[in-house]
Amino acid sequence: MSKEKNYTNKERLQINGRHVDLFNKSLDGIEYLLDGMMNDLRLYQDSYLDLPKTVTSAFDFIISSLIKIQKGQRLALGLDDDSLSEETEPKINIIEGVDLKKI
Repeated sequence: MSKEKNYTNKERLQINGRHVDLFNKSLDGIEYLLDGMMNDLRLYQDSYLDLPKTVTSAFDFIISSLIKIQKGQRLALGLDDDSLSEETEPKINIIEGVDLKKI
């Protein structure tokens, strides 16, 4: 027997708001780490070939985390919702037989 809870719209909004807050905190943390890493990279600006593999793997981890945060934020904010984009696009009306000289 599956016990799925049916959430009210208010509960959904509260949960979604918490997700957005967590994604924002995560983004702040990733931004802080990335700023620190960029400062450390300046030490190797003469030869990036000397970069330790740990630095490149940490950079890869940060970018991967950033992609996941972005996907989560877009989902929580409804930015990837197809119905949203349809509602916000302007409607174009075509008028046939208009004399452009009279406009």
